[in-house]
Amino acid sequence: GAREIMPLSGLLAELAQIMEPQMLEHGVTLLVEDLCPACVLRADRKALTGALLNLLENALQACDAGGRVMLRTRLLETGMLQLSVSDTGRGFDVAVGGRLFEPFFTTRSEGTGLGLAIVRNVAEAHGGGVEARSALGEGSEFMLRLPLEDI
Repeated sequence: GAREIMPLSGLLAELAQIMEPQMLEHGVTLLVEDLCPACVLRADRKALTGALLNLLENALQACDAGGRVMLRTRLLETGMLQLSVSDTGRGFDVAVGGRLFEPFFTTRSEGTGLGLAIVRNVAEAHGGGVEARSALGEGSEFMLRLPLEDI
């Protein structure tokens, strides 16, 4: 898709607006921490929004009522932007971690498992990458790294 220049803060607001009703319905709190309020990206808005919604929906599904999902952005020393989605959910086994981004791999009984492969493709298409870390019973964090647009 076409790349457009977009302020990160607008993207975060849009994601929160889309996810908030689902989160409320499940008794899960969505927190947004923007440590890069002036950051701007050049991105395919639809693809990037889709990838992040995917991570947020996965995080929501990992949580029970009373859980928390955090969408956090910060600037890395490398000059890249990190968007991370973390949850206080079930977590997954580290052995599974490396396979999460393979197409059709899923830890859920339902779902195709295509989500994370798509997230990785979107990150790489934008010149970035994605990684995951988790601890069983303590939750997971997915970190998307993207290059920033110099203005």
